[in-house]
Amino acid sequence: MNQEKFERGSEWRQWDLHVHTPASFHWRGKRFNADPNSDENRLLIDEMIAAFNAAEPTVFALMDYWTFDGWFALRRRLKEPGAPKLTKTIFPGIELRLVAPMPGRLNAHVLFSDAVADQVLHDFKAALLVEVVGRPLSDASLVLLGRAASDDKLKIHGFKKVEVDADDEKALLAGSKIAEINCDSYKNAIEKVPHGHAIGFMPWDTSDGLAEVKWHEHYAYFLGLFKTSPIFESRNIDLRGAFVGEVTPGNSKFIKSFQNALCNVPRLVVSGSDAHCFVGVKGDNDRRGYGDYPSGKATWIKADPSFHGLLQAIMEPAKRSYIGERPEKKTEISKNKTFFIDSVSITKIPGSTTGGAWLAGTNLPLNPDLVAIIGNKGSGKSALADVIALLGNSRQKAHFSFLKKERFRGKSGDPAKHFTATLSWLDGSTEDRNLNDDPPEEKVELVRYIPQGHFEELCNAHVTGRSNAFENELRAVIFSHTDASIRLGALDFDQLIEEQESSFRHQLNEFRKDLRRVNQEIAGYETQLQPEVRSAIQEQLAIKNRQIEEHIKIKPAVMEKPAVELSLEQQQAAASLEAISNQMQNLEKSAASNAATALALAGKLKAIQNVRERLRLLDRSRTQFLEDTATDLTTLGLQASDLVTIELNHQPLDKISVSIPDEQAKTVASAGDVVTQRANLLAEQTALNAKLNAPQLLYQQNLKSLVDWEAKLAELTGTPDAPETLKGLQTRIAQIDSLPDLLQTHREHRATLAGEIFDILDAQRKARESLFKPVQDLIHSNSLIRDEYKLQFQATLGGSADGVATSLFDLIKQNSKEFRGEDESYGTVRKLAEEYDFNTRADVLSFVEALHGKIVVAASGGNKDTVGIGPVLRKDKLASDVYDLLFGLSFLEPRYSLLFQDAQIEQLSPGQRGALLLIFYLLVDKGRNPIILDQPEENLDNETVVSLLVPVLTEAKKRRQIIMVTHNPNLAVVCDAEQVIWSVFDRKNASKISYLAGSIENPAINGHVVNVLEGTMPAFNNRRIKYH
Repeated sequence: MNQEKFERGSEWRQWDLHVHTPASFHWRGKRFNADPNSDENRLLIDEMIAAFNAAEPTVFALMDYWTFDGWFALRRRLKEPGAPKLTKTIFPGIELRLVAPMPGRLNAHVLFSDAVADQVLHDFKAALLVEVVGRPLSDASLVLLGRAASDDKLKIHGFKKVEVDADDEKALLAGSKIAEINCDSYKNAIEKVPHGHAIGFMPWDTSDGLAEVKWHEHYAYFLGLFKTSPIFESRNIDLRGAFVGEVTPGNSKFIKSFQNALCNVPRLVVSGSDAHCFVGVKGDNDRRGYGDYPSGKATWIKADPSFHGLLQAIMEPAKRSYIGERPEKKTEISKNKTFFIDSVSITKIPGSTTGGAWLAGTNLPLNPDLVAIIGNKGSGKSALADVIALLGNSRQKAHFSFLKKERFRGKSGDPAKHFTATLSWLDGSTEDRNLNDDPPEEKVELVRYIPQGHFEELCNAHVTGRSNAFENELRAVIFSHTDASIRLGALDFDQLIEEQESSFRHQLNEFRKDLRRVNQEIAGYETQLQPEVRSAIQEQLAIKNRQIEEHIKIKPAVMEKPAVELSLEQQQAAASLEAISNQMQNLEKSAASNAATALALAGKLKAIQNVRERLRLLDRSRTQFLEDTATDLTTLGLQASDLVTIELNHQPLDKISVSIPDEQAKTVASAGDVVTQRANLLAEQTALNAKLNAPQLLYQQNLKSLVDWEAKLAELTGTPDAPETLKGLQTRIAQIDSLPDLLQTHREHRATLAGEIFDILDAQRKARESLFKPVQDLIHSNSLIRDEYKLQFQATLGGSADGVATSLFDLIKQNSKEFRGEDESYGTVRKLAEEYDFNTRADVLSFVEALHGKIVVAASGGNKDTVGIGPVLRKDKLASDVYDLLFGLSFLEPRYSLLFQDAQIEQLSPGQRGALLLIFYLLVDKGRNPIILDQPEENLDNETVVSLLVPVLTEAKKRRQIIMVTHNPNLAVVCDAEQVIWSVFDRKNASKISYLAGSIENPAINGHVVNVLEGTMPAFNNRRIKYH
């Protein structure tokens, strides 16, 4: 078969490496006659070719006992004019029996390259030594052996001595049945075949296999064949696993010693049909034809149907071979054709006048497993990746390295607008697009394109807190793994969170509302505790004391009541004046009482207003509760009234509210009466004074002066609730003296509220943690991710130091102490944040207290008497705003993150972050769409590439298609890429970008891999043999 046909690279195909031809003495049908050129033989060969072409396997190996005559006959016929076309790959081979320390027979096979020369096969047979007669293997030697056998020996195989001696054909048949080859000559003959064109092939537990040799008794013999056979035949899945190095429940106890015996070099295991006729009888295991595997256990090999392909499968037997009805990946592809790209083609628009061929003429079939695009720098690797991503409706156009304005799209779209491309999918659907056009927004993203720039942007933005893009990626994957019973109708992660976390948000709002009130009170207390506030009040108090002292000094002296005889009229006037004086004192009391009543009524009105507002909020909460729980209560078959009833009764408030205006009117009227009565009494007093004589008048004036003096003294002395009076000022001083204890109590209450807010956030975090349990279970079930990479999802309380600082410095100035200057201020917050774990209650509370302390120190400016943070507040900003930010923990929120080998993503190198994200996408992401990777090896050394990327890519390609651009062809080799696309840019010849595709085992592709490596062999010695 022509090697150039296999552009798609290595694909799963059935290989039947154990069939016979009519040249075999065990053939069940018409055998070749002695004349190689007879028409009878030609008809048999043509029938054989037809059987090969009709059978499902793509590759066959001829395993006739003792002879290559079947192979020679096929070769001769194919060279003849008019010969039928052979569409399958056929390898020459031979089946032998070896001298072995066992009671039965030990079969052995040798498979040869289809390029081997006939003479090499003749030489191989000549190197085999037939035991007993001691001659090279040939028909003559077999005849000699048959005739040298004893009667008893011949009888065992159904022959008579006299017939064997008389008939060469019977002697040959007898010799064929009893012959055994010297084991050392077998091993030496294989070794002598040039160019490694011969491969030892031993049956294990199939007919007359090596498993029957008692290895513990004949260890050297057993081990010699064990080590020199790259291929073994078996149909036992556990044994197959032991040979290729895969642990199964059935081989776990012995695989280690088994592999040690193999020198830890895995072996390819095959299951041949051992067909002795062209076409078998269905259901008859003893009449198997070509491709009729016993028990349906077919041999599948993922490689080019060539000898190079077989060598590749021998190098990677676990990945490249399968025994059974159908490999899982083929089943996966057949059931999910919409997720696998079939091909990509690019054409130049007819009539285009733009110069350069560029990508025109590209038509590449794509392998459904791992595709590696290699080439020298600037050869067009990323061009192909960009085109596939564009046609797959990728949203990563910002990271395209070829299809962008600075390159292929140019300022006016040249030359991209002159080219169109088509992406064909295995389900038959296609996507066509001009290379200058972006996909419409409504188009569904069919591929996941992960360029290196996207890696770095996601990871770095996550670390600095500038973007939630990385977390959004995590959320999407987590949501994809959640069970329908958890989603309950939610269409995305945000809707799910909205449903699950409404109660947490309500609790947070309530606690933060309480905290806001407490912070406002604390800020008020701090304002009152400023030294200047107390100093001002003390100064007012001193002034007030001096005023009282001065007032006492001017207290009128008490006059004795005049003893002068008064007229009747004067006596009556004096008595009336004394009564008026008493009435005036009572009026002053009434005025004070009216003022107190008016104040009390105003207080009642305010209280009614406050209570009504609280009732409104309560009613609003009740309504919100009914709306929020309606769906859940319906699901439960309950009414809200079954759980809670809230009845609001406004009547008592209405009753009080209605009575207040009447009482206010009475108070106003009473105050008016007091004014009127005072005026009347003053007028009457003036009239009466006129009737008194001089001594009596002086006495009355003295009485009035004393009353006025007492009233003034009472005004200066005042009451505790009159702020400008002596008692009022004394009360304010006493209040300030009590504020430190009150402030401390409030701060303790604030700390308690902050702790309760943290508890709610932590409960919210734990609730989110339960959401990614399915993902964590998936990780736990994958030993590679669990044990080697220790990949672990975490729901953390994320709080970026820079985020806290930015919000804080919007409220306070950066001009004092540790908060002087932009860099210094941010550095202070960062350094402090590094000392605390935002996922623990104690640390979070200690952090906010410590940060608050640094703000207080900055505000004090070295003045120990300063209380609070007022001096550093920006214009129109409040201290309570700062306290709400810190103690409300608004900088904390539940976030998703990944742990990689016990390290947080923030602690990883850029290369490790990219690798982590790659692991995440390839192994955890539940998506099935093809993944396009651009330089996944960037920033990683060779050791990390081998230990990290290779197993990940190997695991990921089991279920999805991966297209990888790499600057390092080593990665394609160690990952055992199924298809390698070599790109070359011929700038001198019409700016032509060309692609050559094929498998690693394809000699042309293999040569290009080495050339891209600038002629040097790769550093990965464990894969050196892959390079031809």
